Amino acid sequence: MLRRAFGSFVLLAFSLSGAVIPTPKEHFGFTPGDDFKLADYAEISAYYQKLASLSDRIRLIEAGITSEGKPMFMAVLSSPENLKRLEYFRKINRSLALGSATPLEAERFSNEGKVFVWIDSGLHASEVAPAQHSPELVYRMLTEESSEMTRIRQNVILLQIPVINPDGLDHIVHWYRKNVGTPNELAPLPWLYQKYAGHDNNRDWYMMNLQETRNISKLLFEDWFPQIVYNQHQAGVFPSRIFVPPYAEPLNPNIPAPVMEGINLIGAAMKERFARENKPGVLSYYGYDAWWNGGLRSVPAFHNMHGILTETALYSYATPKDYKLSELPERFPNGIPAKEPSVFYERPWMGGKWGVRNAIDYMLTADMAILDLASTRSSNFLHKAWELAVSNIEAGRSGKPYAYVIAMNQPDKSTAIEMLRRFRMGGVQVQRARSVFYANGKEYAAGTYIVPAGQPFRGYVMDLLEPQKYPELPTGTNGRAKLPYDVAGWTLNLQMGVVVDRADNPFPADVENVEEIKLQEPSLDHRDNSSFTATADLLSRKIKVRWAKDGTILTEGSANFDQATWELRPPRVALYESWTANIDTGWTQWVLDTYKVKYTIIHNSDFQNASLRSRFDSIILSSESTSAILHGTRDGEWSAGRAGRGEETMLQRPEYTGGIGVAGLAQLEKFVKEGGSLIAFDAAADLPVHLFPLPVHSSISNSASRRDDSAPTGFYSPGSILRITVDRSNPLAFGMPQEAYAFSSGGRAYDITLLPQYNRGEREVRSVARYASKDLLASGWISGEHAVLGKHILVDARYGKGHVILFGFRPQFRGQAFGTFKFLLNAIYLGSALPL
Repeated sequence: MLRRAFGSFVLLAFSLSGAVIPTPKEHFGFTPGDDFKLADYAEISAYYQKLASLSDRIRLIEAGITSEGKPMFMAVLSSPENLKRLEYFRKINRSLALGSATPLEAERFSNEGKVFVWIDSGLHASEVAPAQHSPELVYRMLTEESSEMTRIRQNVILLQIPVINPDGLDHIVHWYRKNVGTPNELAPLPWLYQKYAGHDNNRDWYMMNLQETRNISKLLFEDWFPQIVYNQHQAGVFPSRIFVPPYAEPLNPNIPAPVMEGINLIGAAMKERFARENKPGVLSYYGYDAWWNGGLRSVPAFHNMHGILTETALYSYATPKDYKLSELPERFPNGIPAKEPSVFYERPWMGGKWGVRNAIDYMLTADMAILDLASTRSSNFLHKAWELAVSNIEAGRSGKPYAYVIAMNQPDKSTAIEMLRRFRMGGVQVQRARSVFYANGKEYAAGTYIVPAGQPFRGYVMDLLEPQKYPELPTGTNGRAKLPYDVAGWTLNLQMGVVVDRADNPFPADVENVEEIKLQEPSLDHRDNSSFTATADLLSRKIKVRWAKDGTILTEGSANFDQATWELRPPRVALYESWTANIDTGWTQWVLDTYKVKYTIIHNSDFQNASLRSRFDSIILSSESTSAILHGTRDGEWSAGRAGRGEETMLQRPEYTGGIGVAGLAQLEKFVKEGGSLIAFDAAADLPVHLFPLPVHSSISNSASRRDDSAPTGFYSPGSILRITVDRSNPLAFGMPQEAYAFSSGGRAYDITLLPQYNRGEREVRSVARYASKDLLASGWISGEHAVLGKHILVDARYGKGHVILFGFRPQFRGQAFGTFKFLLNAIYLGSALPL
């Protein structure tokens, strides 16, 4: 094995000409896709390493380390001649993608270069077929000698990520191997298949909180700049066998039209190949919209890349199913016929056996359609990347907007830095002023950051820094507004509480390009999120920290230390984790780990003893239904699988069933009465509201459950940024501005039912924040806003000696809502603080 430096990455290069390449079956002992068989990460990695030692058509590149410490890698596949010139092709690809080539160079590079196609597999680990298909794709790329494959190797450089979520693959495979052949064969994994995010690992691609996301984003947006990015999934809409583009409405205006046309072209090529190969059940223009920014197929589209999503059908794990025609629905949820041809479902699938093998065959067809099209239009894709980059640069330099200005004198400087770091991870050009400058008639100091609009990924910048306005699109089923596929609004500076000034007109400034933005030293300004990191560090070193009545953070020896109101103690925090793999709990762990809050994960059994208060000061319930917390899945109870797979029976292992139960609820109530703090987010707040005798009424319940993709009646927020008004005198709001933003996906609104003269002592209820009384929507889309205007969104209810803190939203949503982290962290530290 040869290991050497290669640009900004590490290359593992091998070449032994004439060696016999082992088939996947010869390596694994079974053919990927065989019923009841799944390969884990070590086995797949070993296969690629073996191939790299035997073939000069493959190189392996290290791509970083996973959240649990596993190595990630990317395979580069092409002809030996292309791989010998890989660094040259990579450099010209970069110059085209960033628009730095001159017109003459762009013409030459487009003809000399090779189109880069990206195919990744296994992001959602429970969708097992993509990772299992990887060995078959690489084997074909290395050994097939057809004229089509020869042309592909000559004209295409394939960047293949065999397993993009190695940790999750191992969790799923080892769980399935434990259960296969038992009554629990289809039991769902009772914990997340990614350390923090589980399924939300495909919701992190502009926030880049996860290590895996950062590793892959570097490959995409700093090193390789592929023209086509194919992201494979396996959760198609039943009874279709695969979803391919075109996507559904609406179209995000910040995705360049040529990109969307190219995506449609690729989708058409895929559909045509499925038809030629007599593979029915191909669905388009359904569900997966072109609005959302945040997924592995969508973020590249804002980077001038053709982001492709497919959703192949899955039954469950590697267990096959025989579908009878009578088991198939007559129509899809949107009303389109499921058994008759239509424009976007030309050849219905009429049932039969379906397993991993069938899914792999469909994905290989999609692979080959993309690779074949790319190989015949290589220069077109290359030149188009340059055209888009230059067009964006010119549009931004003409103004409106010209740039976004981020001053460093704002209250939460550390979060502003965090935002800018994420822009850099996404390939965005960031500048820093060397001296004072003026824009919009305002003076800015040296050190101010500037994000110019005149840059190759202008659409990405604008989409993250401008409010979203999700369009009203009536559905065909009932005429109500069509819901977004994921969330409706995500404007990054609003979520993070960062002040960003938009400058529409050009202004002169002496600037330098910033390659790396380093974190600042933690502050003790309560308005700065880093103050919680500083506090954790001080307490770990046994240095006394106190809060004044106004929230000022004081350390021993500082002025007014003896006049403080609270003395902080290291928090004793419990985070409840049910056996339903709650993503919201995972993101809560991410926030606690980020701000160095030590915590204990507790499960159902912890609620069966009377020692909760002696062990913990605070218990956190992340957003989850009351039924799931109380009862979970009952022992012996079956549950239907995910929509789109059919009505399979999923019987959980007995040790992962149940909830805290009625006895556990009593212990939780006792914990609060004895002085503990119960912190409950969104849906989980229904439990104390409904089952404790609190003088608080939930006036609305924003549920996302529905039979189609149209909005329900009444108040509804499918994931939007809302304006809130904060009572800054409340200690839970220390460091917050009076006018702030909260991300609402779901959401609750509260009425306080105690009359003022009775609102005191152990029954006191205080409002911490309210929905704005007007202009509620800041970014995204909502309906029925009048039902919540001015109502309470965050409430602190005294209960006995303790507190129940009711969040009508998720303050830590996906690790994105930096602007409301303070509410949670304040609650944690107050829960363990000693009043003075």
